[in-house]
Amino acid sequence: MDFIPQQNKELEKKLNDEILKNKKLEEENRQLKEKLNIINQNYTNEIEKLKSDLLKANKIISNFQNNQLINNNDSNENKKLKEENMNLKYQLILKENEIKDLQNKIQNNIIINQPKYNMNEIIVITFVSTDSSVVEGIKCLPSDVFAEVEEKLYKKYDELRNTNNMFTVNAKPVLRFKKISENNIKDGDKIQLFKLE
Repeated sequence: MDFIPQQNKELEKKLNDEILKNKKLEEENRQLKEKLNIINQNYTNEIEKLKSDLLKANKIISNFQNNQLINNNDSNENKKLKEENMNLKYQLILKENEIKDLQNKIQNNIIINQPKYNMNEIIVITFVSTDSSVVEGIKCLPSDVFAEVEEKLYKKYDELRNTNNMFTVNAKPVLRFKKISENNIKDGDKIQLFKLE
């Protein structure tokens, strides 16, 4: 009689632990989003600065071209202006490459920091052995293959690797190489673990 309330308390404690872990993950996610916003703002500011430098360089080039027409007679001045023009074109190419680099970094940063799954998709399934030596909730996604989730269990209960194990859910056998959703396993389901001799 005391076993069921004790098991309920243990499950309730594990559920509360998972809730705390979930809150910590949400806080980490919020902090990462803030950092990403700061990085994006810095990149945006740098791009604006580079665009401003590019406009200045274009004005100098335009002025140079206008001056070149006026000063055709002065060959020394002409040589200097040609050198300056080449130098400015080179700097312009460098600035354009910097802008492209920064745009790529911003795009890659946004792609890298996008979450790979929605927090609402995470489910918890509980493994319970027939002798009650194993009672463990494991977080997973419906798209995970059951064998991957089984491996998470073995990381916590390494001794289970030395046994031949079979799993059932709702009195139906679980197919190891099918996804959680394909095995009709849902959030909160109990997976019965049988150790075969």
